[in-house]
Amino acid sequence: DKLKTKADVKTFFEENFADAIKVMPTYLEDFFANPTSSMVVVRCSPWQYGNKSFLIGDSAHALVPFYGQGMNAGFEDCKVFNDMLEKYEGDWEKILNEYQKERIPNGNAISDLALHNFIVMRDHVTDAKFLLQKKIEAKIHADFPDKWMPLYSMVTFSHTPYSEAQKIGKKQDAIMEKVLAIPDIENTW
Repeated sequence: DKLKTKADVKTFFEENFADAIKVMPTYLEDFFANPTSSMVVVRCSPWQYGNKSFLIGDSAHALVPFYGQGMNAGFEDCKVFNDMLEKYEGDWEKILNEYQKERIPNGNAISDLALHNFIVMRDHVTDAKFLLQKKIEAKIHADFPDKWMPLYSMVTFSHTPYSEAQKIGKKQDAIMEKVLAIPDIENTW
């Protein structure tokens, strides 16, 4: 909102994204033609009404884009709903109740994870301690893949439910806090 003129935008891009300018020939016009808007998270419950209608995808759990999981979360809703259709064979009360029982915690978890990942990307990706933690986690995962998977990998490259990944991620962060507190860990890990 501080960029008011084309000159402001041009200076900002030249200082911060100089390499991108050549692939965005209309960036000055695009900047003003596409105003920013607020990002929102949708959390609601219940996701069904009267065993006749239900929410799925963004209508149930819109999330900020900082984990890249919005569409995937919607596809997971479809899969779980389909599984419930097969399991409960037309018993709409069971189908819809079990669907929302499984998906609401996961919709809330991926929303939390996406919000948290914004903070990680904004504040931590250049932090030496954070980068060391990621290296140590990658080594642990390489040596013990059945015992440790980094949170990002769990969310993005596995079938671990979001709510479970979130719980495991919190436990792993607590472990890593202790590991990173070991004297001279940056040299001995």
